[in-house]
Amino acid sequence: MKLFSLFAANLVASVAMGIALTIVPWELANSVGGGKFLAFTASWSTAVLIFVSPVAGRLVDRLSRRFALMVCVVTMGIVLQISALAYGSAVLKVAGLSVFYFLSQIFFLFFYNALTAFIQEVFEEEERGKVNGWMQVEMQASTVLVGLLMIYSIESEDFRSVLVLNGFLLFLSALLLGVIPYSKQSRPQQARRSSVVFATILRRYDLVMLGICGSVSFVCIMMLNIVHPVYMVSVLQLDVSALAKLSIAFGIGAAFSGFIAGRCVRKEIALPIMKTCIVLYTAMTFLMALFPDFLVILVLFAGLGATGSAIRVAYNTYIMSVVDEAIFGSYLSVISTVTYIQRTVFGLLLALIIAWWPASNYYWFVFAISFAGFVLLLVHGVLASGHRLEIPELGREKEA
Repeated sequence: MKLFSLFAANLVASVAMGIALTIVPWELANSVGGGKFLAFTASWSTAVLIFVSPVAGRLVDRLSRRFALMVCVVTMGIVLQISALAYGSAVLKVAGLSVFYFLSQIFFLFFYNALTAFIQEVFEEEERGKVNGWMQVEMQASTVLVGLLMIYSIESEDFRSVLVLNGFLLFLSALLLGVIPYSKQSRPQQARRSSVVFATILRRYDLVMLGICGSVSFVCIMMLNIVHPVYMVSVLQLDVSALAKLSIAFGIGAAFSGFIAGRCVRKEIALPIMKTCIVLYTAMTFLMALFPDFLVILVLFAGLGATGSAIRVAYNTYIMSVVDEAIFGSYLSVISTVTYIQRTVFGLLLALIIAWWPASNYYWFVFAISFAGFVLLLVHGVLASGHRLEIPELGREKEA
């Protein structure tokens, strides 16, 4: 029942946000300034999140994690309603879409950190691989559904009404989250001291490095979300359905992989699976840059979905077993901060590349990022430690 309710709530929220975040980048890419405006919008919004992320982690650890999830989806539902109103004005349209894009990044920061911590707290260790796998299936099933809706049901003149409907879907998601049985666990006093918590986390170089490796596929997809619309418009001269087809291919690959990984990933084999998938991911970004034809991109994007999904299932399952629940949200916030730093730097570089070399093969830039992740994976092999991450005083309290 818990898994079904969580799956349904996330499916509804993912469909609502997925449709909105297909519409908004496309509209921004076709606005005055084109791809350069989209790239810079993504970059400045990500820069702000670097400072918000540590606060989000501490809130996730201090608040009820179910409550945090509900607040996230309700707030974003309200934002969508406001964005729809701004969308009707020619003057406010671009500003409204940019504000929505920025706030959607804050939504994902809070929502997925809270969701991951919620899964760790609610489900037993032997259940987490299965739950993480189903979350990938849900996420990608919603991607496929969004792609089909964008191709066959949603026209450009419907965009404003769709944003309103998506806002109400997020309110429905909050109701579904509210029915999941949950009791907030008490947090030890020592775990409430932010300075102690972050100092403890940052001393574990191996787990920080592992988190960076686990987020490389995510950073690459964020860059591809900018590269795809710009490249499809300026080089291949395709319409918005091309993005929807890419979303479907990615979703099918990721859902299938998440379903399989959720049934075989355990703590003992999570790291080997993650390392293998990172190598495959790097190879596929290389082929995408080498042969940037739409059909090749479509097939390889499905492969990126499959390997990226397996990386997330393996990483989440492993990290939930080695990081104490009382500081798990804070650990995730550290990884998120590093991830947003990467997104900011790479986003600015991509914006400059698009400005200086219009209508170019930007997929080489994505390959460079994935290759850097592969190198960091080799470094992690030297730093790796199998010890559990917990505050020392907290560990002694448990032993007592």
